[in-house]
Order: sequence, then C-alpha cells, then structure tokens
Amino acid sequence: MFFDNYSDELQRTLGAIDRSDIEKLEACLEEARENGRRVFVLGNGGSAAAASHWVCDFGKGINIGDSKRLKIFAPSDHSSIFTAYGNDNAYDQTMVEQLKNFLEEGDLVISLSVSGSSGNLVEAQKYAKAAGAKTICIVGDYNGSLIGLSDLSIVLPSKNYGVVEDIHLILEHAISQDMKRAIQSAQG
Repeated sequence: MFFDNYSDELQRTLGAIDRSDIEKLEACLEEARENGRRVFVLGNGGSAAAASHWVCDFGKGINIGDSKRLKIFAPSDHSSIFTAYGNDNAYDQTMVEQLKNFLEEGDLVISLSVSGSSGNLVEAQKYAKAAGAKTICIVGDYNGSLIGLSDLSIVLPSKNYGVVEDIHLILEHAISQDMKRAIQSAQG
C-alpha cells in the first residue's frame, strides 16, 4: 500500500537527520530571539506554506507572558510586493529585494526547499551571506545550490517532495515546542 511506503520513507528520513544539526538550528533561532535579531523564512509553493507556519508557531506559539519575542517573517506572505518584484524585476528577485528592505548583519535567513536550487532562494541566500546574515537551508537530496551558500545545511535524504515538506513542519513543530518549554521553565 502506498501509504505504508510513504510512512516508511518518512520514518527513514527522520531517522537519518543528524540530531546535532537540529540542535544547531534551534540554537540559531534561540540566539536570534535572545538578541532581538530578525529571522526570515523563505520558501516557494508548499515550502512557502511551511514558512508561513513557522512564522505562526515561532511568532506566536513560543511566547509566554512578557517573554522576549522572536521577530520572524516569511517574505512570500506579502503577495502584493512579492508579485510586484516578480512582475517588474524577475522572479529570482522576489525574496532578495524584500531582504534589502529589512535584513541586517547578524539576522538569520532560513530557506526551505525540496530541490535546494530555486532561483529566488539562491539569490536571497547570496545576498544574505554578503550582508553578514547567518544562513540555513533545509532541503531535499538533490545536491542543490543552497547547500554551498548556507552556514548550516540540513539535507534530508529523500527526493519525495511530500516527505521533505512534511519534515519542514516536523522540525519547526519540535523546535518551537522545545523553545516554548525552555521559556516556560526559565520563567518559573
């Protein structure tokens, strides 16, 4: 049955993720929160939907009372400016042009992609690195260009877009819940 094969691949892929990479990703997010840095989560298609979900769970879900807030954004959420840049400049400029408005040295850019080679994410990562931001990618096993442009590359050993996109969400759910737990614990 297809569902069983899909579930097996999801389990195998989850099991193969280097746990120290997950810890590094969480540490980068916590460092950004603690230091008031911005986090930009980039993606196209299903990965854009996942980026929006990251914004919801990290922007709202981790907060306890007056705890420090994570300043997190998904440029694909801003359809008017996204489509204006796509129409007037070029699609590969849809993310980088928005980063030019807000990105500062020390901010964090996370690219979610199945292929790891989406032109607009590649251009954004190049700009982010040149601007002194930290860069992370979470990508499928296609040897994509984002891998070489990222300070931390989490390569998921799957070429199944569904499995890769599921893991984009699984990682954010696990990390955001752990961060909330830590914030709660620190507040007593």
